[in-house]
Amino acid sequence: MGIWNSTLVYVGARTLLAAAMVALLLRRRVGVWHTGGQIVSDLSCAAFLLAYVNPDIREDVGVLVIPLLLFVAYWEASRFVEWRRSSGDGEDDESLLDRGFRVYGVVWAVGFVVPAVLAGGFLMLELLAPGAWPFPNPRPDIVCAPRRLQPGAALTVRLAVPHGGELTVFTPRGRALVVVPYVAKTAGLDPASTFRYVQNLTMRTDTLTGRVSPALPAEPVFADTGVYVVSVSSEAELSASRVCRVRFSS
Repeated sequence: MGIWNSTLVYVGARTLLAAAMVALLLRRRVGVWHTGGQIVSDLSCAAFLLAYVNPDIREDVGVLVIPLLLFVAYWEASRFVEWRRSSGDGEDDESLLDRGFRVYGVVWAVGFVVPAVLAGGFLMLELLAPGAWPFPNPRPDIVCAPRRLQPGAALTVRLAVPHGGELTVFTPRGRALVVVPYVAKTAGLDPASTFRYVQNLTMRTDTLTGRVSPALPAEPVFADTGVYVVSVSSEAELSASRVCRVRFSS
């Protein structure tokens, strides 16, 4: 079982326990604020855990992790202090059920709250220092979408920056067509304005052209049915970590 599936099982179990806790709060009629706060905290923790192992969810959460993490830390800490205070006041006449709830509270805090808060902390670290923490299931350096293309369709290439300065498409016939040629660094040129820092590139199959060499005329890239390899590298140097494949049907 991969880490994504394991996390889904963990979050599912956590959600069931959280739902039972919310149902108990509603039964005790503790108030809308208390119940609503617990729901927001539980949903935020679930989002932190899923975002930790999924780059798409991590991107969707974005800067929202900051206010959500602050709220979760405040809410869970205040609930824990309140629970400890009430437990201390009633230790003399503590029933077996109360003792069970006390053990459950410790298990919940250690097993389900602390991991979620840590996950949220690493998400916040990613905002402050991108790449400082090695997340599981990192986003590939290059992603092509969609994987199957038709004439006139748009191909979007998502890239991790910075990347190579040249984009080449290898056709089913084995031809290497340079779509974005390599440009040497120039003094005074802002690197952020060059192709090396382009994160998303959209190309249409009916208008995209490339050259075998700078001296030859441009020719259509998607001309034959088959698998095309999109490569981003430095000066036509094929790198296995910077390629993606799409299938084109003419």
